Amino acid sequence: MTAVLLGWDPVWPEAWQPDFSEAAAGAEDAGFFRVVWEISGNPGLEPGSDTWFVLPGEFAAVAGHGVVVSFPYQIADPGEGTFFTFADVDIDLLLPLGEQIPLSELLPDLPPGALDSDAGITVLDRGAGDALRAAWARLTARVPSQPTSPIPGTLPQQALRWSLASRYENDPDAVRICLVHHGPVCSACGFDFAAAFGPEGTDLMQAHHIVPPRLVHEDYELDPATDLVPLCPNCHAMAHACSPDPYTPAELRRLLEEQRGTLPSAAVDGMLLSPEAMQAQKDAARLLGTRSRRPD
Repeated sequence: MTAVLLGWDPVWPEAWQPDFSEAAAGAEDAGFFRVVWEISGNPGLEPGSDTWFVLPGEFAAVAGHGVVVSFPYQIADPGEGTFFTFADVDIDLLLPLGEQIPLSELLPDLPPGALDSDAGITVLDRGAGDALRAAWARLTARVPSQPTSPIPGTLPQQALRWSLASRYENDPDAVRICLVHHGPVCSACGFDFAAAFGPEGTDLMQAHHIVPPRLVHEDYELDPATDLVPLCPNCHAMAHACSPDPYTPAELRRLLEEQRGTLPSAAVDGMLLSPEAMQAQKDAARLLGTRSRRPD
């Protein structure tokens, strides 16, 4: 899929460019902020193209990521009698001004002047696009996000699917408050990631919004301490298996208790892999070109 650099000057913007602060707030609140972007001279951009927004200048820096979500279309300028080409772009992440990543760190091999076109658009070849995504993933690893949700721009678009999810359950600040208030242990089954997996399991617990959807009105305001509870991914999926009102943690505990006597202990408590099974996993990782996270 095409990767594109879009020049965006928040100080001296073009008339059609959005306000940077408004776009950043919208992307953080709703998950994306849709804008209309002029792409005249580059009509070949297709839906699904990754876009990285670059603040131009001598020290060009990448400010965020978005996705082209429409085919190019033209709008006439009645005064000039000409047509301009536009595309709809969903901005899904904008870093705060002052925290941009220098373009030279993301694409050290980018030729000088690559962003100097009149339209401020640079279409990258596949190799450069892959290199940009890999560097972006490495340098944005500390951006607040749900651990189980990839940071925008770190995975190719064909590896992702649009989905509707509760923004209350995916708000990093709200989740953090929930886990501080309740503790990082599943409210249903008692699973603790850090206790089971060590430091690498820290911060992997999810938060479940316990307020039934029918009670969420326009004037509703989230209280992370009372409206969210910690749930492990298994229990979280089971909670939302009940519709329209999800299972409560108490109902999940009852379901677990009813089944606990009929399940083999390994299904509840987990089991240790045999040396043969561990070796098979290492062999599979080597064949797939991946690296085992556990030292030999």
